[in-house]
Amino acid sequence: MSADGRHATIVNEAEKLSTELAARWAAIFAKKNWAERLDLLNQVHEQLQEDLGDLEMYSAVSPILIRKLIERLSDGPVSSVAQAHIYANSQDERHRRAAGEWLAAQEGAIPRRR
Repeated sequence: MSADGRHATIVNEAEKLSTELAARWAAIFAKKNWAERLDLLNQVHEQLQEDLGDLEMYSAVSPILIRKLIERLSDGPVSSVAQAHIYANSQDERHRRAAGEWLAAQEGAIPRRR
């Protein structure tokens, strides 16, 4: 199989797996605040990496899963460091941009020590 063919297969499998995982986890994530969601997401990622045993597949699934979870949670604009951290790892450029903009605004709001 060519490199392009393998990549297409991985992307297709990653999309399917992340859809299944988002459906399975969305209700649990919905009951938590953003800090708790970040902790849970870290646990899910650790288990996923172990279960897949394939860094390339894990690297494809992770940002798609995060995008799908954010879409299901749709909690509005970024309002915390934990939420920004999650958004920053999404496949969706809009999520990553929102995280960066929020973090940049926070940096400007915090007085620097001299």
